[in-house]
Amino acid sequence: MKSFLLKYNVLYLGSLFFALLFLGALSHSARPPFGSSFIWTTKYLDGMVIAAAYLSLLLLAVLSWCFSLWKTWKLTKSDSAINRTRLLAFGWLIGAPVFIFFTAIYWVSAMRLITDFLVTVV
Repeated sequence: MKSFLLKYNVLYLGSLFFALLFLGALSHSARPPFGSSFIWTTKYLDGMVIAAAYLSLLLLAVLSWCFSLWKTWKLTKSDSAINRTRLLAFGWLIGAPVFIFFTAIYWVSAMRLITDFLVTVV
């Protein structure tokens, strides 16, 4: 159970978060110099490709999160419906996206330190 919680819930969903953050920040960084968020293009990058990859990853992340909720519920069985392990796991699975939702602009601003350089070079 700990292996699933660590590998899937933290590492896999966390890497999906950073991929979504990178693509979102790249699209946000490219908007001012190249036009709207989806209709911009450079020699190496295309806004529609970035948007399609972002939406595909977003769908994968939502489906993975739902699978993670179901699998975590199955793996944290006990005599009572609510136990300490289940509270910790679901606190992480529900609390982390809520925290990210309310602090999203700070995450995008932090990632723009990297993507602004990519947009100006390309």
